[in-house]
Amino acid sequence: AAGAIRPLVSTVIASAADGCLDHSLERARYRASEMPQAFLFDIIYEAYQQCTDYDLDYGTECLHLALKYSKTNAKLVEGTADLWKVTYKRDLYAAESIIKDNLSQQVCVISDAKEAVAQVGFLLPESLKKQIKVDAISVPLSKNDIHLQNILSGQCYNFVCIDDKKCAIQGTQQLVDMLEKSDIPLLYPVVLISVHLDISENTSSSIGMEELTRIKKFARETKKKNILVYGLLIQYKVCNYF
Repeated sequence: AAGAIRPLVSTVIASAADGCLDHSLERARYRASEMPQAFLFDIIYEAYQQCTDYDLDYGTECLHLALKYSKTNAKLVEGTADLWKVTYKRDLYAAESIIKDNLSQQVCVISDAKEAVAQVGFLLPESLKKQIKVDAISVPLSKNDIHLQNILSGQCYNFVCIDDKKCAIQGTQQLVDMLEKSDIPLLYPVVLISVHLDISENTSSSIGMEELTRIKKFARETKKKNILVYGLLIQYKVCNYF
């Protein structure tokens, strides 16, 4: 038998019949019993076969039942700080908050090898890595890229895709296809920011209204799959001085 434990946060006290303090436990000596717990079937079965109605009503610690009736000392395993039993509705909210916080601690920045794009693809991770974990890939998107596949299998939920292609949606579509075919569970939204660098010698955008409409339509479709696509257009003019 084995079970997870955590240090006590609150001191455990016992009250007397008159409602006053009777005694308190020395907090340093005790631990809070958490989940998960594991038992050999015969051990826990024997314990439940012998336990009384009082045990069923008040003996809520299965590890103690195994000790009391099956003479089995459970191994206590120290759990992490985000481990606790989900007993009340507020526990679900707390668990969801921790999961979302963990998901926001990693981002994958993908850019191709062109000079301007690669420069942005280098500077962005450098500025972000002081705050979160950053994986940077400076190659064109490929389903066979081992590094990217490892990132997807590691369940990264945040991506920044940087390119300077006229058809800005192609790289984003390819990444969405890879996400859908990966093992990443879409229980929480995947955030994908498509950054398009418009490097041109005139002030007119190389992305037309038709392409922008396609991107918006694509974002609406992926939202239904719990993949949130955002677009960012960075346009600057190349000036020649003589």
